[in-house]
Amino acid sequence: MKLQPSLLSFLVVSALGAQGVYQNANKPGDAICPRIEKDKDERLAFGQRNGGTLGGAVGANATAILNYVSGQRYFPQGARKNVGSFSAVSQKNKVMNVAELKGKVVLVGLWSTSCEPSAKMLMEFADLYPKREKFGFELLSVNFDEGGWRQILPFMTKNKGFFEGDMPVYIPGIGEHGVSQFMDVVNSLPALFVIDPEGNLASIQLGYEAKFVTNSLKRVLLEKPLGAPAAASQPPSH
Repeated sequence: MKLQPSLLSFLVVSALGAQGVYQNANKPGDAICPRIEKDKDERLAFGQRNGGTLGGAVGANATAILNYVSGQRYFPQGARKNVGSFSAVSQKNKVMNVAELKGKVVLVGLWSTSCEPSAKMLMEFADLYPKREKFGFELLSVNFDEGGWRQILPFMTKNKGFFEGDMPVYIPGIGEHGVSQFMDVVNSLPALFVIDPEGNLASIQLGYEAKFVTNSLKRVLLEKPLGAPAAASQPPSH
């Protein structure tokens, strides 16, 4: 069954509605924007269990737990989960599927229009986007707000500098094509997922740090593929 564009848009917005609302950082310089679910236990909204924090099952091992709401986790080669099913959908319903980008490093960045640290990540995206063909990577800027395009388009109009070089914006796919490929629950934004050329999840970064997009990209670009010599090209500078 092929979904009509209007139905697809409705389903995606409905799926995002279950993700909760992301409020802005509490004060300038904060790295994250936490997720709030007003209709649920506040402790669970922040992933708190037994006095700790829970970011969801991640990586190749579903029992591996991301025990923080800000920071990075890197998965070694040979122990990575394939996330080729993840898809991102443009305003015109063009679908970008990770499986179709095999051979490239793929950056998937989740952001919110109400999150200042997200805006800082978008600035790094805008700088890197024109360099993707030269260095063999792809960049997917994925909005994670409840409001969908009604919320995204006014933000893009007011903040054109974040989208230089005609960098497209997407919303995530639903079900097995959504962000559950990366994490059970995304408790904070921004979130960056780096996918290696084989379509496997190489790293997760939650929260903003200066140059974290470029540094995460470099790490995977410079990896020596298993059983193959290292690539001769150099990663972009920031």
